[in-house]
Amino acid sequence: MVNALRHRIEKNFEAERKGLFAFIRSKIRSLEESEDLLQDIYVQALGNLNVLETVDNLTGWLYTVAKNRIIDWYRKKHLPSVSIDEVAENGLSFKDFLAEEIPEGMDEDELEELYQIIFRYVEELPEKQQYVFIQQVVEGRTFRELAEETGESINTLIARKQYAIKFLKNKLKNFFNQ
Repeated sequence: MVNALRHRIEKNFEAERKGLFAFIRSKIRSLEESEDLLQDIYVQALGNLNVLETVDNLTGWLYTVAKNRIIDWYRKKHLPSVSIDEVAENGLSFKDFLAEEIPEGMDEDELEELYQIIFRYVEELPEKQQYVFIQQVVEGRTFRELAEETGESINTLIARKQYAIKFLKNKLKNFFNQ
C-alpha cells in the first residue's frame, strides 16, 4: 500500500513538476530559491504519505503546499524587523520619520509608548504594504530599486506605500482621539 502510494505521488509530482516550478518562479525571482522550494514540496509530499492516502486531488494539494511555502518564504526572507531607534542608510530612524506626525508636548515615556503602538500598527499592514513601507521609508530604498527587485510596477509600489501611510495616519488619528 505504502509503495503504491509513494509511486502515485512520485508519478504525479513528476507530471506536475514543470507547472509547479513555473508557478513558484512566477512568485519568486531567484532560480535557486525556487528550486529549493520545489524540492521542499516533494519532500513534504513524501513525508505525508499517511495524509495523502485520503487526498483525491493530489495536484491541488501540491499547488496548495506550493502557495503556502511561497508565503512562508516571503515572511522569512523579505519582511525585515525594524528597530525604532536604529538609523538606516538614509540617515533616519523610524522614530525620526514619525516625529512629524506626533504632537508636541509628549514626555519621553509617552513617546516611547506611542512608538511601540505605531510599530504594532506597521506590523498590522498587509505584507506587501508593510514591505514597501519599511523598504522605502525606513531603509531609504527607491521605488525603482524595489520595482527591479519585485518585478512590480513603480505605480503599484507607490500605491502600496500610500495605502500604508493612510492606514497608519487613521490609526494615529484614532489613537489621539481616544
